[in-house]
Amino acid sequence: MKKNLQKFVSLLLAGLLFATALTACGTAETDTADSSATDGEASTASDASSEGAEDAEGTEDTENTSDESYTVLNVAISADPSSFDPAVSLSGDYMYIFGLTQESLTRYGDNQELVDGLADEITHNDDYTQWTFHLRESYWNNGDRVTADDWVYGITRLLDGSTDVAYPDFDYEIKNAKAVYTGQVDASELGVTAQDEYTVVFDLEYPVPYFDKLVTHCQHFGVNRSFVESIGGDDNYGTSAETSLSNGPYYVDSWETDNIVVLKKNSYYWNADNISVDQVNVYIIPDESTQVSMFLNGELDIVDFSAERLSTIENAGYEVQTYNNGRTAYLYYNMTNEYLSNKYIRQAISSAIDRESLVAGVVKNGSSVADGLVPPGLSGADGLTFREIVGSTLTYTYDSDQAQELLQQGLDELGIAADDITFTILTKNTDEFTSVASALQQLLQNELGIHVEVETVDSSSFSTKRSSYDYDVFLTSWGADWDDATNFLSGYEQTEDSNDALYYSEEFNEAYEAAVYTQDQTERIQALGEAEAILLEDQAITPLYYTAQYYAVSDRVTGVIRRSVVPYLDTYFAEITD
Repeated sequence: MKKNLQKFVSLLLAGLLFATALTACGTAETDTADSSATDGEASTASDASSEGAEDAEGTEDTENTSDESYTVLNVAISADPSSFDPAVSLSGDYMYIFGLTQESLTRYGDNQELVDGLADEITHNDDYTQWTFHLRESYWNNGDRVTADDWVYGITRLLDGSTDVAYPDFDYEIKNAKAVYTGQVDASELGVTAQDEYTVVFDLEYPVPYFDKLVTHCQHFGVNRSFVESIGGDDNYGTSAETSLSNGPYYVDSWETDNIVVLKKNSYYWNADNISVDQVNVYIIPDESTQVSMFLNGELDIVDFSAERLSTIENAGYEVQTYNNGRTAYLYYNMTNEYLSNKYIRQAISSAIDRESLVAGVVKNGSSVADGLVPPGLSGADGLTFREIVGSTLTYTYDSDQAQELLQQGLDELGIAADDITFTILTKNTDEFTSVASALQQLLQNELGIHVEVETVDSSSFSTKRSSYDYDVFLTSWGADWDDATNFLSGYEQTEDSNDALYYSEEFNEAYEAAVYTQDQTERIQALGEAEAILLEDQAITPLYYTAQYYAVSDRVTGVIRRSVVPYLDTYFAEITD
């Protein structure tokens, strides 16, 4: 039976669409539209963007851009920023901009190692519940000195109702953060304090040995209080180039909506002497084919692309590169669904999916079969990654006989026949997810004899449906916001009074809590692995594949970094050699 299914899968997958790249972090994914734009259309789009770059006027721009030594890097993102306030705009595309315009207490360098950020001295107590950061001398691009109050204000505004924050729980490791956000205590009780003008102290709810990595994420950025007050408050912050402020290597010089964001070198930045590129033009190009055409025309220096355009890039003589972008594609179930609430049915679904054929026949971009939820590349302990320490935790891999046995157990418990089961897979209308959902529909119907529908919606509708639990099962992916497995596992720790649609397991909670309060890093990772194994034994989620991304870089550019934690693209160290 397995041999026949593999033959069926091969025939099915051969006829499906190619995949497009995933471009975002966390759950805040950005759609990449696909079209058949011609080279002429691409030139028109890029010509308009070039005009925007030439007309951009900076409030601090004293450079002579006609100088032959003045260097400009050209990149593209797929969606226009909704804001330059990092608290409310968390797509992976925008993380690239934040990685250049905002600097936190630490930042990532090459090989995902922490390097100098705005803190030049970092200490913590013995149990990792208090972290102290001393700030180096550095300035915002308006000339204001960076101070400890920037972090007191920047994080308080996320939790006290001042800002429509995207993920408040990303700050819940800070003492009283959740209580402040839910209105139980006053914001003055938040565990972020200025010990002196240039020393900020974080008191935490529990031991966080990875806190120096956690603060790389934009939900832990500093914000200049006096600047926000001068522009009329939080509602205005980041809504334009003029209402944005940078403490990073670049500042937002201009922003033409749906066209271009121009970043220019921030001369006030502490490490400005070691920033090689003078200007970064960030074009807003939703269409992948247009991005590829612009790259081939020399109008972009870096391009991400899907398998559909692999041969085009190779035939043009460019070196095709791929990297693990720290994402896992998976299925998540609504626990109130009369069929999917049954553990055996979920286990049967996982066992019925031939992930090897799915990755090779549909995704086709260097992605690999998932053997857990946490992707490879995330740190573990003692120089090993999480996956190297924990190993595989996915028991219900492809086995058609096992799938049938599990299905029958579920049917017997429910007192129904396979033909009675009907559910819908909800996903976004990207090429990749549309193709994968269609493949899963065919596979599950063929293998299990159940009825599966597919509903594809835009990103906004997907988020609305998911947040209102208006789904049976959704297909999505999650990417690393910070370099630790907690970013993937913490969301499954629920209380008994949580929404019934969500997964709840006391056994998982106990394992996760044991990991949280374990100070030895290797033991902590092993405990997180135990929690992951419980999650996947219950099949609260069904991991499918670890995603990868094709990309190419212009021959004139060196020092481009790709990593499996945001920002996935980093040109901080880039140099132009023409």
